[in-house]
Formats: sequence, C-alpha cells, structure tokens
Amino acid sequence: MRCFIHQDRDAIGLCKACAKGLCPDCAVDLGHGLACKGIHEDTVAMYSAIINKNARVYSASGKSWAVVPAFFTLTGIGFVVFGTFAPDRLQWFLFAFGGLFFAFGLFCGYYNYRAFAQRS
Repeated sequence: MRCFIHQDRDAIGLCKACAKGLCPDCAVDLGHGLACKGIHEDTVAMYSAIINKNARVYSASGKSWAVVPAFFTLTGIGFVVFGTFAPDRLQWFLFAFGGLFFAFGLFCGYYNYRAFAQRS
C-alpha cells in the first residue's frame, strides 16, 4: 500500500479517522492509533476517548444490572405494606401502585439479566 499524499512512498499504517494509507512523514502516532498529521489528530484522540469511556461503562454495567430492578421491586413491596395500614379509600390505590412497581421491577430485572448478566 502507498501513502495517500506521497504516492512514491510505502504506507506504514492507516489513519484511524479516514482509513487512508500514511507514510512516516504524514502519520502521527497517538499511542492508540495513527492519524493524518495536522488533520485528524483531534478526531482520532476523540475516538479513543469515546472507546475508553464506553469500555469503563460496559465493565461497570455487569456489576449494577440488578440495582434499578431491585429499587422498583422493593418500592412496590413498600407501597403494598403501607397500603395494608392505610385508610380504606387509599388502600386500593397503594395496592395497585405497589403492584405496578413490583411488576415493573420484575420486568426490568428479567430483561437486564438477559442483556447484561449473561455476558460476564
């Protein structure tokens, strides 16, 4: 492969932003990829920052897949418990509200488990 700018020189790699072949004079090694000197340095640095941030989020999601479902499920149980001590006119509302929270918590837990926990 030849350098995109200098057609008489061999390319040492590809720009991570535009995928054009680069010779040593045209390439800047950013440590995490090559970039066109002066043109795509900021873009390649941004791509690497995005990839690094996504990797941190991805690794943390495996540890916290059950937090939100547990919150909704426990909140639903709390509404049902408070509903047993509430006056009759509020009891039906608290039972229904608690049931919805509880069901939503189970629903979220099931789908979060399928999406996140099984990949670990």
